Amino acid sequence: MIDQATELIQSGRIAEAEQCLRLYLERSPDNADALHYLGLVCHQTGRIDEAAALIGKAVERSPDTAFLRANFAEVLRLQGNLDAAERQARVAVRLEPEHPNFQFNLAKVLEGRGRLAEALDAGERALACRPDWVEALSLNASLCFALERLDEAVEYSQRACAVRADDPSLLIGLMRYRAWACDWRGRDADVARLQTMLARWVAHADDAAFATVNPFVAYEYPLSRQLRHDVTQAYCERALKAAGAPLAPRRAPAQVGRRRLRIGYVSADFHSHPTMHLMASFFALHDRSRFEVFAYSIGADDGSEYRRQAASSVDRFIDIRAEKAGESAERIRRDGIDILIDLKGFTHEARPEIFALRPAPLRVAWLGYPASTGRGLNDYAIVDRVVAPAEHAGDYGAKLVWMPNSYQVNDYRQPIAAEHPARAALGLPESAFVFACFNHVYKIEPPVFRAWMRILARVPDSVLWLYAGKSVARANLARAAAALGIDPARLVFGETLAKPQHLARLAQADLFLDTFTINAHTSASDALWAGLPVLTCPGDAFPARVAASLVAAAGLPQLACRSMKDYENAAVRLAQHPAELDGLRRTLAGRERLPLFDTPRFVRDLERAYELMWQRHVAGQPPQAFSVSDQPDLW
Repeated sequence: MIDQATELIQSGRIAEAEQCLRLYLERSPDNADALHYLGLVCHQTGRIDEAAALIGKAVERSPDTAFLRANFAEVLRLQGNLDAAERQARVAVRLEPEHPNFQFNLAKVLEGRGRLAEALDAGERALACRPDWVEALSLNASLCFALERLDEAVEYSQRACAVRADDPSLLIGLMRYRAWACDWRGRDADVARLQTMLARWVAHADDAAFATVNPFVAYEYPLSRQLRHDVTQAYCERALKAAGAPLAPRRAPAQVGRRRLRIGYVSADFHSHPTMHLMASFFALHDRSRFEVFAYSIGADDGSEYRRQAASSVDRFIDIRAEKAGESAERIRRDGIDILIDLKGFTHEARPEIFALRPAPLRVAWLGYPASTGRGLNDYAIVDRVVAPAEHAGDYGAKLVWMPNSYQVNDYRQPIAAEHPARAALGLPESAFVFACFNHVYKIEPPVFRAWMRILARVPDSVLWLYAGKSVARANLARAAAALGIDPARLVFGETLAKPQHLARLAQADLFLDTFTINAHTSASDALWAGLPVLTCPGDAFPARVAASLVAAAGLPQLACRSMKDYENAAVRLAQHPAELDGLRRTLAGRERLPLFDTPRFVRDLERAYELMWQRHVAGQPPQAFSVSDQPDLW
């Protein structure tokens, strides 16, 4: 009967296999094989706790069977019981040290425990036994990346791609490792392959090869707006399908002013993260006579001041990280949330399935994901006329709500360290003109780097100050500069600093040069807050237009250039005409009066948007795009 059950499992007839195994265990409850296979069935069907109990019993009955120990370790890992998982994985390795799967399991457990160097050692032992194992190559690549061994990450990733050339997740991983290393070899060919693969996803939305692919990859490279739209919708449809049927709709109060509106914010970033840096003052400014504010955390508690401040600034702070999507959706519905705000979109640790279940009458995408979330997950998206002009409305599945100024909130109380370091302490020449870009280096692409080198060539007494902590990226950028005829010594690399100290050092730069495909977002706001003008060249998608939105709201719309040629000419002109640059700095010196940094005003505008959405909803009207500044007051 066990042989019959294994055949059923292999043929995908899981329910029949389970029935067969349970019948067998009624007669032979101590059979280790039957317990093990039933545990595997439970694992396959998502019942991890039951799987752990069954495989644990199998181990008790056959403690010297290595594969039982290894599988027990895996389900314990999935349970989050990493101490016990490591113990079981090590027993499996001791019993059969040459088995690559057991070394691989140990590597995954150690990765989960944050012991990355040990995990890499185990991963390398797995590859010593099975050199072309794609999953182990991919794991080792990610471990090397986390350990800042970028050249090795690229090497492992290349080996994985060579074995499985048609796997999109492997290609995307390789492209990202290369981007962080500023290794642009073969980039055009990789982008062409990526475009072909993404088109395949659109044509076959259920293709399992794309199960772990995030649609934002379509925005990270110069791809068409139509492909970005279609890839986003394919991902959205997958989330909707995974969530299942939405919850039953909740009746709305009959009148707008019947009670305070309940607003729920969902994020994994209630900790020291760029989103919370922007929102540090935001929650406390909500008008509590009109709004009741809930925060639902789906991310880790880092114990930071940002976490504490967010938790203390809302009416209710609920940690739902350990809950399943259905449980969280039911909780949100019970809490009576009227408008649920998605601060994550499709970024790391996002939970789009919660929004797919429609736990609130209205769902709104805002701030955390600079792109569309597709059609079906959100009813509205908070944008502005720069990041999402009316002619781009077709790129979005949700109805657009245009804020009067920038869509991006900022902290009007963000501290800047009192002590400003001298240029010499930062490795900057005293008399040079300092161009700066404190974007992460993965945003630097060959076209923008070539533009920067042309700017340096036209402004001889100048340097470019970059944020590049990884030595491989520094070396590659230096080589690229030399190849373009620029002395690598004119590139100065900054280290990671605490936020107040970082803001203070920005005073030593003269002009911030933005990247193109993905702009400076929080880093642009930081520069403007510190009084540093930001020069940008907006593209055709949300993430390529953010800096243009920010400089416009900071009173400097002229810093958004129409072309790369205009961008280069403007950078050179500002370097050569200090009076014009001083005028820009004077505008930023009055930052408290600028819309970008008027947080109370921003909150009032956003609250007005919420009330307008809700007014339509209680009137029985469907979501509709609108501009906040064009609407009459409600009260």
